Amino acid sequence: MADKISERAAAELERVLSRHEKKQKASVSLSGELIRAADVVAGKAQRSALLERAVRRYFRHLLRRARHERDLRLIEAGAEVTNRKSDTLLDLQSWPE
Repeated sequence: MADKISERAAAELERVLSRHEKKQKASVSLSGELIRAADVVAGKAQRSALLERAVRRYFRHLLRRARHERDLRLIEAGAEVTNRKSDTLLDLQSWPE
């Protein structure tokens, strides 16, 4: 399972998560210790709600990471120009010798 998603997948994930649809049944296989841990934390009656919150949190993590990586690419793309401008301003601010 990748901890990174493409920009296209991030956009689609945001679109999907922005909609609020009614619940649907899904069959998921989990290890016994994860099921028991979920029951300890949430109880059998709230197991599905716990798992849904965990999956949503993971998706938000993926989206934050995708946005962060996109922002870094944009910053890096403009870094050379920004550095040149900063150097020029610093040169203008220094005292003549």
